[in-house]
Amino acid sequence: MDKVDHTASNTLMLNAKFLLILFVVIANCIEPLIQQSPAFHSLYLAIYTFHIPMFVMATGYFSKSFKLDVPGIQSLQIIFYHYLIFQSLYSLLDALAFHAPGVRYSFFIPYSLLWFLFSHFCWRLLLLLFTKLKHPLAISIVLGILAGYAPFTGTMLSFSRTLVFFPFFLAGYYFQLDRVPMLIIRLNKWFSAIGLLGILVLLNVTTLDPKWLYSSFTYTELGTLHWYTGGYRLGIYVLEIVASFCFLSFVPRTPSILTEWGKYTVYVFLLHAFITKTAISLGLFSHVHTAAQMALVLLLAAAMTWLLLQGWVRRFSQPLIEPHLSFWKRGAIRANTQPPLPDSPNSPMK
Repeated sequence: MDKVDHTASNTLMLNAKFLLILFVVIANCIEPLIQQSPAFHSLYLAIYTFHIPMFVMATGYFSKSFKLDVPGIQSLQIIFYHYLIFQSLYSLLDALAFHAPGVRYSFFIPYSLLWFLFSHFCWRLLLLLFTKLKHPLAISIVLGILAGYAPFTGTMLSFSRTLVFFPFFLAGYYFQLDRVPMLIIRLNKWFSAIGLLGILVLLNVTTLDPKWLYSSFTYTELGTLHWYTGGYRLGIYVLEIVASFCFLSFVPRTPSILTEWGKYTVYVFLLHAFITKTAISLGLFSHVHTAAQMALVLLLAAAMTWLLLQGWVRRFSQPLIEPHLSFWKRGAIRANTQPPLPDSPNSPMK
């Protein structure tokens, strides 16, 4: 029974990962157009209420087996490798071609979406501490609220996002589908649809600054530093939790091609910005004006996601994204193995 439940949880989270990476690509594709399209502005804000929290939660779910053993250290090393390589590549391309505004070239300030890699590295290390605490979720939420009062920039070392989104990582780590009440699992999709519609109305009525949903800025940077400002972030947490529950109610729970695609979202995550930022630097979005053209942007975003999940793309980019770094394994094995004595029958002959 436990095996079935565990498989069902994996299927749910893999399906969610595919849908979430699709929303990531859509959000990045429509971002240059949100000032000229109220519909895209509403869609953009709505996506941001759940797609980062849920992606962090899925990442936490698939970190359940993390320990500081050889596989755990290897997982940290591959995250560090991804950050090192893609921080270098994106920074170089930005300096030569993209010229995105406000970019500071530093390994201590993650470039654009690469904050997720830096934070993922930190989340795994924080996991070792928080799993030993009582009430880890409550403590992480308090830390996420207090992070906004920091007297320095929230983008340095991805400090703000690491702490603000850590509660969702913990929620994913502790998530077990078989322990979720059936009433919630069978939540009527109509209620979730109404909930999402209510969130859309709320976002339009309150004119929420998207920076609150990015969670990369301190309260000083947001221009709202007061003793009670932490209450605003608590409200954002509530909004994100409700939106995430609504999203989960629409995620399929049966295996399908979405489940298979969900295994390879790292390719879409790391590669799609090369395309979107190239399109922005070439001024292609300045030619999008009509409703038909905006609909085409959505279709192209979906097509890009599908394309980057194809086997031939993975084979072509695998040496960069999933290299055979076997020297890490050899180093870990040598560090934990005593060399044989010279007269041992097991000593090498050559």
